[in-house]
Amino acid sequence: MHTKLPFSLLLASCLGFLVGIGPAVAAAPAAPVGPEVTVMEIVTRPTRLSFDIVGEIKAYREVDLRARVGGNLLEIAFTPGQKVAEGDLLFVIDPGPYQIDLANAEARVAQARASLAKTRQDVERYRPLLPDNAIPRQVFDQAVAQATQEEAVVAGYQAAADRARLDLGYTRVKSPLSGKVGLQKVEVGTLIAAGQTSLATVSTLDPVAVYFSIAETDYLNYVRMREKEREKEKEKGTAPSRVRKGSLPVELLLADGSVYEEAGRIDYIDPVVNPTTGTLTLRALFANPLDLLKPGMNSRIRIYYSTLDEAILVPQKVVTETLGRYFVTVVGEANKAEMRPVRLGVRLGDSWLVEEGLRPGERIVVDGIQKARPGTTVLPVPLPGSGQSGK
Repeated sequence: MHTKLPFSLLLASCLGFLVGIGPAVAAAPAAPVGPEVTVMEIVTRPTRLSFDIVGEIKAYREVDLRARVGGNLLEIAFTPGQKVAEGDLLFVIDPGPYQIDLANAEARVAQARASLAKTRQDVERYRPLLPDNAIPRQVFDQAVAQATQEEAVVAGYQAAADRARLDLGYTRVKSPLSGKVGLQKVEVGTLIAAGQTSLATVSTLDPVAVYFSIAETDYLNYVRMREKEREKEKEKGTAPSRVRKGSLPVELLLADGSVYEEAGRIDYIDPVVNPTTGTLTLRALFANPLDLLKPGMNSRIRIYYSTLDEAILVPQKVVTETLGRYFVTVVGEANKAEMRPVRLGVRLGDSWLVEEGLRPGERIVVDGIQKARPGTTVLPVPLPGSGQSGK
């Protein structure tokens, strides 16, 4: 038999039950979640130190052809832009006048030699007659003097003939070097002025030369860094390297940012600093077998001067500057953000070399630096593709 409870008693029981379970149903408020930031973990890796300098690509050798004799241009013996070898025929100037000059000069030589031969015969005919006084001594001496004079005349005419022969040869303008010939600057029928009319340009484009200048202060810094590198080599027990022309590894960066596939070498260092600009000029040579490099192209030279076994590199965008000091936002224990002062080294591409202030394994903020104020708790998200955990 069921006992029926009064409504008031039933209501009181329900209220007591709700009061009893109230603390269990109402959950404690969740800890506030900080702003989300992207972080990367600091790792060390071997790094080659370098610096980039704007360079100017030029032909290794370039000659502006000018004829050594004048006359009408009869022939252009090349196609503009073609490769030529040293000694290849490029232009022909009318040789007619120079052939006539050579013929006249050779005729004068022949006439002078005939006269010299007759005089020498007289000398040889007079010589045996001297002991018997068959001829006066004066006659013999005059014959000897005449022979000497005519020898000089022959030599003079022969020199004129040689000069005429050279001038005739100069009517055939040949390439002074191997390379590429540019567009002709004259046409057939043009009257060429000796030594004045520019005919064409021949350039050596394999290799090409890249000229660049470094500031005096950069040069001094470079020398000091090389000294430090040699000290490290001594500590490691290896023979210190010496910097000399051709020993510095250099790369060529093209206008699209790509690195040219052929390594270069520095073959010239100007011995004098330009007093006006305070810069030192250097030249690097790069092989150009595919004819990719052209004079006048935009380029940069990258010079490597040292190698670090354990270098710390951070993106430039993570570094902030305040009153001449540099800082990086570090995510420490309990995901607390802090501003860490760092000492920077050289800039390598889009990264900074950090010399002091960071240790391997630490996390730095890459994106969301404005939200990671010092002392605040953040929600670290690993940099995509880094393979790191947010810890």
